[in-house]
Amino acid sequence: MSVTIRENYHHGELRSALIAASDEIIRESGVEGFSLREAARRAGVSPGAPKHHFGSIVGLLTEVAIAAYGQLARYLSDALVANQTAEQKLQSLGTAYVRYALDNPGHFRLICRKDLVNRHHPDFEPAVYSAMTGFVLTAAEYYGSTFPPETDQAVHPGIAAAVSTIHGIAHMAIEDKFSFVLRSDEPEAELLGTLLPSMLNFHWPVRDPQ
Repeated sequence: MSVTIRENYHHGELRSALIAASDEIIRESGVEGFSLREAARRAGVSPGAPKHHFGSIVGLLTEVAIAAYGQLARYLSDALVANQTAEQKLQSLGTAYVRYALDNPGHFRLICRKDLVNRHHPDFEPAVYSAMTGFVLTAAEYYGSTFPPETDQAVHPGIAAAVSTIHGIAHMAIEDKFSFVLRSDEPEAELLGTLLPSMLNFHWPVRDPQ
């Protein structure tokens, strides 16, 4: 459903309308289909309004990316159930991360674009931490480490490997790079239901209790 076009906005309403319009464009056409002019058209404002209120395309898309991290946070938090081991949590969170990317490829690509997102925006880093802290803490638990580490210690390499692994799988999934092993009429369902759990079990095998 298209953003409702209105002729008159208060300042906060105009910003919200432009963010909503931009979010809609990214969802439909990805970053490649985005333009400030189209965002303005959908919000029903002048072509110069986005730049006036956000400074640049980066300013506006940063707001969309912040909201996208909020949605990713919900995907990850909804994936957890009670009484899971660290291994089970990693696999649940990893699956949810890939599912988010598949459900929202345009937004996933956007949050990875350092040229289109201002990572120094005061709300950006908190949004990233809010989304990813649970995954990072679970990886730390799995590897018997702590996060953040003590002042004189480096981050456990397993934590970095866990984040890199699931991020790389998500990128490959949205680019259809697993088609060579998926032989199904419903490749996405096979990926999430069969291939991905096996891959994650390979990376984070469930260990027998000591």
